[in-house]
Amino acid sequence: MPDVQPLVRDFVLKLKRRKVEGSHAVARQTAELLRSVVSQHRMGSSANQAAALADAVRAVGEQLIAANPIELAVGNIVRRVLHIIKEEDISATAVGIEGLSVTVDSDDEYDSEHDDRPSLSAAVLAAHARNALRAPSLQTLLEDIPVSPAISRTASSAGDSDGKSKSGDKSSTRKLKHDVIAAIGDLIDEIDSCYEPISEQAVELIHQNEVILTLGRSRTVKEFLYAAKEKKRSFRVFVAEGAPRYQGHILAKELVEKGVQTTVITDSAVFAMISRVNMVHMCGYCSFANSLFLLQI
Repeated sequence: MPDVQPLVRDFVLKLKRRKVEGSHAVARQTAELLRSVVSQHRMGSSANQAAALADAVRAVGEQLIAANPIELAVGNIVRRVLHIIKEEDISATAVGIEGLSVTVDSDDEYDSEHDDRPSLSAAVLAAHARNALRAPSLQTLLEDIPVSPAISRTASSAGDSDGKSKSGDKSSTRKLKHDVIAAIGDLIDEIDSCYEPISEQAVELIHQNEVILTLGRSRTVKEFLYAAKEKKRSFRVFVAEGAPRYQGHILAKELVEKGVQTTVITDSAVFAMISRVNMVHMCGYCSFANSLFLLQI
C-alpha cells in the first residue's frame, strides 16, 4: 500500500503528539484512514481475500493503537472495521450458499444431466453454513479472524476449473472490497450523527436532583446534559478539570452558559466526591455502536 503509508505515518505521529483532540475526531479520522487502507489494498490471488484484507487493516490498526494506547476510540474503530470485513464475508458466503444445490439421490436422469449449477453434498454444505453463520467473537477481532472461505471457490474446484471461475472470483473480490468501503462510509456517518440519538435518552436516564460526575470534555456528554436541561430536569454536575490540558474548565463554562449547575473539581478530588454522586458520565465508542456509557453508582 505505497500510497497509504504516508497517511498512516502522519496519523501515527499525530496520535503520539496528541495533535488529535477528542474521541469524536479520533474515531472519525481513524475510520477515514482505514477506509483508505481498504481502498488502496491490492486484492491478490490468495484463497481467502477477506482474511488478507483483515490482515492489512489489523497491521495498520496495531500501529495506531501502539501510538496512543490510552485513546480507546482508536482500538474500538479498528475492531469495528474488522467486524465489518467479517460481516461482509459472511454475507457473501450466505449468498453463495443460496445459489448451491444439494446433491441427493435421484432417479431423474434429466436433472443430473441438465442442471449445470454447482452441487455439493449435504454434509459439505452444512459445514460451510455453520462456519459462515457462526456468531462473531469480540475476543478474536484483533487476532486471526476466522473468515469463512467463499463457497463459490469450493464449488468451482468440484466442477469446472476454467476461466469462468477465475472471473467469478475477481468479481466477488471487487464486490467484497466495495461493500466494505461502503460499510465504513456508513460507520463514519454514524459517528457524525451519534449525538442526537444519544441525547434522546437523557430524559429517561437523568432524574430529578441527580448528582453527576463527568471527566474532561466531551461533546457527546455535553449534548446529553443539554438535552436533560431542556427537558426541565434539575441536576448538578461535577466536572474534573482534566489536567494538564484542563479541558474540564471548558466544558464547565459551556454547561454554565446553558444554565446547568456546575462545579469544577481537581482530578485528585474525584475519589472524595465519588460517594456523593449518583452517576458517572463518560463518552466512548464501543465495539459495534457509538454510545454514551452511564455508570450507576
